[in-house]
Amino acid sequence: MVPDDVKKPSEFSLIDPKVQECPYDFYASMRAHDPVYQMPESGFYIVSRYEDCMEALGKPEIFSSKMGFRIMEDPPEVKRIFEAAYGDIVDTLVTNDPPSHTRFRKLVNTAFTAARVAKLVPYIEQVVFETLEQITGRPEIDVVKDYAVPIPMKIIADQLGVSRDDMDRFKIWSDASVEPLGGMIDKARYIEVAKLIVEMQRYFADRIEERRVEPRDDMLSDLVNARLEGERPLDLQELLSVIQQLLVAGNETTTNTISSGVLLLCRDPQTFAKLRASPELCGNFAEEILRLESPVQGLFRKTTQETVLGGKKIPKGAMVNLRYGSANRDEAKFECPADIKLDRPNPRSHLAFAAGIHTCIGAQLARKEIEVAMRVLVTRLKGVRLSSKQGPLEYYPTLILRGLKTLRVELDWA
Repeated sequence: MVPDDVKKPSEFSLIDPKVQECPYDFYASMRAHDPVYQMPESGFYIVSRYEDCMEALGKPEIFSSKMGFRIMEDPPEVKRIFEAAYGDIVDTLVTNDPPSHTRFRKLVNTAFTAARVAKLVPYIEQVVFETLEQITGRPEIDVVKDYAVPIPMKIIADQLGVSRDDMDRFKIWSDASVEPLGGMIDKARYIEVAKLIVEMQRYFADRIEERRVEPRDDMLSDLVNARLEGERPLDLQELLSVIQQLLVAGNETTTNTISSGVLLLCRDPQTFAKLRASPELCGNFAEEILRLESPVQGLFRKTTQETVLGGKKIPKGAMVNLRYGSANRDEAKFECPADIKLDRPNPRSHLAFAAGIHTCIGAQLARKEIEVAMRVLVTRLKGVRLSSKQGPLEYYPTLILRGLKTLRVELDWA
């Protein structure tokens, strides 16, 4: 159990850069003293325990996702930018509730079948190998820029069926899509971000029209031509919303997890040695990275009625942050939660991909990318450690995601 002498939640702030760099003392404090904690600055509630997060995830009719990412009101200038292009961004997957969510989930599932993901394994290995070849022999790299970004970016570009030559633009668009989600962006930047998102929409609107005329063997064609009995096909606005979410989920979170995995190896040479001796354990290691350094630290819900969660009364219309990063280190669920345990008996029970109707649709693809990225790396290296040039670790400021800006490491090649 968490000792009662840890600091009180009121002694922390989620927007404090030091807390964002290492939020785990704050999470432990909430779990120990106030597991459904109301932030004094903003008034929203943070759910820190695994059991309470699971309860909320199982009640989408009370804990609505309809406002899941909209913790900031769009400035009027931003609304006008979207309305002048393709209209406001519609709620489809992450920011939606049944029955509308059910329709989108069914249609998008046609692009993420188990058969499609299974046949991707050799291709994922090829992408990882070719990415590693670009850095082989170099004594020092920035893991984020040189390894963790290119792998998922190449894969999502290939799977959507668009040119890798446009990957730099995809990264800019993806970063722009993420920035407003964290609630820490000023108005001027919000306007810049909106213009970038519209630029992305125009690009994909052209690709969508191409697929209508000439379908290919890619996810974009699957989405454009998805048909289910009794359901209308996805229209342009809906397709643009889904594609934006796939672009973000397909690279931002996977990039952050791969980077976090290498950092964990730098800090734990024993785990590196175990994985190098038994690369087949990299699947379990991938689950431990996801649990320990959850790339999505928490997502918001909005209550549709007054309710009680974790013994705390929550009013109707309250914003509630389900803090997966804390739930995944809950002592009541995971033995020695701060440790890497490659033989953990419940390796996939973490909430890095959420649970219930909003379980991440690309979870199996992400798992495989992370596993292969770790396996190839540990088999090609004798050791990895933080570079003396790294300096203090910096994370992007956001209430939602957890991602390193840079990770400079020194490599000992096998």
